[in-house]
Amino acid sequence: MKFVTIKESHYQNDLIVLKSRLESEEIECRLKNELTTQVLNHIPSFLVELQVPEDKVDHARNIMIETGEMETPETLVKCPECHSQNVGLKMDFGTRIKLFFMFIGSALLFTAPNPQKLLNKSQFECRECGHKFKNA
Repeated sequence: MKFVTIKESHYQNDLIVLKSRLESEEIECRLKNELTTQVLNHIPSFLVELQVPEDKVDHARNIMIETGEMETPETLVKCPECHSQNVGLKMDFGTRIKLFFMFIGSALLFTAPNPQKLLNKSQFECRECGHKFKNA
């Protein structure tokens, strides 16, 4: 049986919850490079890989989409002109300062930041055609 990597991470803990979820759906999983990364985690080329059998990849990806571990094509930002997914977020200086203080304040108050309002006002720029747009 051939196994296929469906997700990678520098830390094993990032994959444990997803592995449990997949196993609860009776999908056999394994972590590749698990012990190597525990010993050599300071070397960036070593990643823990979550692998599933080749015939279960589609089912595993559907679960990852359901749990938010993987984006669907509908949630990806696309350029309205050329439909490219190669877009970047453009923020003015004031928005960057507000985000910075929002994250600093949330770290000091032990709360989770919610930058969604600021990011909704931001513009995206397509790296392919240069078109600037707001995400709908």
